[in-house]
Amino acid sequence: MTDTEVEEVYARYKARLGAMMIKSLGVSLLRLYASAASILLPLPPERQLALVADLEEDPFVSSALSSACCELYSHYSMFLAPLTAALTTAKHCE
Repeated sequence: MTDTEVEEVYARYKARLGAMMIKSLGVSLLRLYASAASILLPLPPERQLALVADLEEDPFVSSALSSACCELYSHYSMFLAPLTAALTTAKHCE
């Protein structure tokens, strides 16, 4: 492969990996939101996943969340692993 082809393949890989990370962070943030909402609102724990699914399907929320996560990823990518680990841990706490 030429250098140009390698750079093109790497750019596609980086874009795909970034998209996967942004989606993962977005879902984690929505789950955190649902957990916080259940503390403040009469939202039973068994309905939290339905709320997250509804929010993921909403085009306005999805677009805004993707934009925010993209900005976070581009500026603070090295700090996102501990953040997503904390959000995933919080998901398993009661």
